[in-house]
Amino acid sequence: MTPTVNDGNSLQVVTRLLPPLVMEENRQYQGFVIDLWREITRRLNWSYEIEVAGNVNDLLDAVELGQADLGIGGISITAEREDRLDFSQPILEAGLQILVSQQYISLWGQLQRITLGIILSRAFYAGIGVFVMILLLVAHLVWLLEHRHNPDFPPRYRVGIWEAFWWAAVTVTTVGYGDKTPKRPLGKLVALLWMCAGYFVFGYFIASMTTIFTVDGLQSAIRSLDDLRGRPVATVQATTAAEFLANTRTIPMEYGNPEQMYEALRRGDVAAIVYDAPVLQHYANHEGKGDVKLVGSVFQRQFYGFALPPESPYRTPVNVTLLETIEDGTYERLREFWFGEED
Repeated sequence: MTPTVNDGNSLQVVTRLLPPLVMEENRQYQGFVIDLWREITRRLNWSYEIEVAGNVNDLLDAVELGQADLGIGGISITAEREDRLDFSQPILEAGLQILVSQQYISLWGQLQRITLGIILSRAFYAGIGVFVMILLLVAHLVWLLEHRHNPDFPPRYRVGIWEAFWWAAVTVTTVGYGDKTPKRPLGKLVALLWMCAGYFVFGYFIASMTTIFTVDGLQSAIRSLDDLRGRPVATVQATTAAEFLANTRTIPMEYGNPEQMYEALRRGDVAAIVYDAPVLQHYANHEGKGDVKLVGSVFQRQFYGFALPPESPYRTPVNVTLLETIEDGTYERLREFWFGEED
């Protein structure tokens, strides 16, 4: 027998705001889940009142504790949640996806990021520092051997060391202007050794810099979850996405709501976002259009459903009516309206 709900005893429904599933404007609710729920209750002739929970945990707790008759929104059906509550038939197949800033996609953006990454790289400055120290060591050695007898390396320390440093630099880089040359036997021996060693020293420096450029360049491109290893990745706390990231080699950064997550991506605090695919798809096509982009395919497939207390009398009529909307095409029309046609 289908339960009836009188006007004086409306269903207490709890939800959470999660565009495009549930949105609110001037106390008016809209979104895919809202439209679907409205169609189901219209067919069942049920009335209801909606309250908004701060997050999915508060929503599930309200249903479990009997403070609400039913929870609607982007609620993933998991084994742990099924053990606490009952769920309707799946209302939407979803999963997780990766959202990145356009700077990780465009060539100009990647060049900017690579340049910034090199400028901020400790390895970059360490390589330069080692190279300069070797040049100074050779410069001091040549100056000590030459400054008493060779005007190319003046006896005054500051001037003489600079001239010796210049000679060491142009020699090791094979430029060799020839404007300064050692004239003492020991000075010439050091110069000869430095010219030979210079091929290895300068070659090692170039190889080190090339490695920094190459590694940072390869890391800058984000195309899949594997590219996020060791990087800060944003998601919303207490969600299935947060649980998933906790078991990966990324650095999960959890935020209280999607807006904070998007802001972190805009500021560059995180390399990417991993979250529910329908939510990210809506953001990429609306508020974030032109600034962000989805990469990779949907992974960690999951289903959304309505949450109900165990043994709820509303579960069967909700399921039957939901299946009716699928069979008569109403469900597909709503899905296409909010998400577009499937590829």
